[in-house]
This record gives sequence, C-alpha cells and structure tokens, in this order.
Amino acid sequence: MATPTTTHPEPIYRVATLDDIDGIGECGADAMMEDDLFGALYPRRKSNPAQFSGYFRKRARQRIVDHNIVTLVAELPVVGEDGLERKMIAGFAQWQRFGGYSVETKWDPLKAAGSKIISFQDWAYSFIEPKDETSDPQAIAEFMEDFEELENRYWRKDGKEHDRWHLQLLAVHSSARRRGIGGRLVELGVEKARRDGCDASLEASPMGLPLYKSKGFEVIGNYTMKVKGPDGNGIPTPVLLWKNPNTVDSSKA
Repeated sequence: MATPTTTHPEPIYRVATLDDIDGIGECGADAMMEDDLFGALYPRRKSNPAQFSGYFRKRARQRIVDHNIVTLVAELPVVGEDGLERKMIAGFAQWQRFGGYSVETKWDPLKAAGSKIISFQDWAYSFIEPKDETSDPQAIAEFMEDFEELENRYWRKDGKEHDRWHLQLLAVHSSARRRGIGGRLVELGVEKARRDGCDASLEASPMGLPLYKSKGFEVIGNYTMKVKGPDGNGIPTPVLLWKNPNTVDSSKA
C-alpha cells in the first residue's frame, strides 16, 4: 500500500486529464467506502471494491471530456512497497458550470471528439463487462428522483438554471485527510465563481457542513432524500450556497 511521503508536504492542484482516471477511481472508492449515500447506492461495494472503483473511473472518464465540468485533482508524492516514489491522486472535486459562460466551458474540438469516443467505448464495453454486483437499482432510481427534485426546488426558476458553479462530488483519500486538501479543492471552485461573477452551490452530508461553512457557504435548505441511510430513514441533505457579493439577488429584483 503506497503512503504519502513527507519530503514534499504541499499537494499539487491541477485540472485532471484522462491519464488520471485510475487514480481518481482509487481515490473515489476509498473516500466513499463509508459514505452513507454511496453505501445505499452501492451496498455490496465492500465485497467487490474493484467494481466500486470502476464506477468512479467511468464517472471520471465521462466528466473529464464534458465541456461543462472541470475536474480538479490534488496530487501527492507516495512511496510504494518497492521504495520508489510515485504520484497519487489524493483528492478530487468535480465542479459543473450551470446557467452561464466560463472560459473552461467553451466548446473544445478535442473534448467533443473525446466525448464521442468515450460514449462509444462505454456502449461497447457494456456488452462484455461483468454484471454490476455492487449497486442497488431501486436506490439509484430513487436517487435520480431526488436529484431532479433538488434541481427543481433549489436551482431552477422559470425554467432557467441558477447561474453558478456546482460541486458535484468532493473526495479525499483516507491516507491524505487532515491536510487541507478538501478545503482547497472547495476554494478553487469558489475562486472560479468569484471570477465569473456567479455563485457556487452544493448538496452536502451533515458531516461536511463545517468544512463548507468555513469556506463561506450558507445553508439555504434541508432536503431529506428518498434514499434510505443505515438507520432506515431518508438521508438528510443540507443544500448550501456561496453567494457572490458582486451579484444581484434576482429573487429580490
């Protein structure tokens, strides 16, 4: 098992590339192994961790070539069992732009071509990949209903999306926690919102609230998912907004 070194304590933050897919898959599976929501969606993840990490690899492939999504990674040097130093993806954040233009979301012919190729590959692989043994189809269907309801309740008005950068997913590898990585990945998204003159938003777990509040996010609602947590009740999901001080609140206009 590779472990972070202490010779280069500061992570390197950058935009992810397709070369990072395996690292993102490993990081995501490790970070979300004990998460209540992913536990409900993928109840058999612990008996098949390779397939669970495969979900995050596939997700990363699709989002890295999506014009509207920026995947940020935190990279750390690690020393393997062979004593050699390598790089690991210690954390990542997937930020999506809604409702407006950003320099990162302009049309890119390479991304467009990559998206088509990956869509075809995923379609082709679906015929030969082993059956998904980790997920709960009913829970995933309920989650999709929750996602649509959250969008309509908090982020759409008169058919228009709230102008914002939205944090889809934040993950930090268990071996790299308490180093400020998650906080910095959140700050980088807020910096994009500040630059673009828009807001930033996310749906959090209750455990993540202190981090997001420390970065200037405020709770604007509390949603209870249909998806059930380990206690048998719907999973509580605080909804948070970082309000750009330079934007006008259209609801009060």
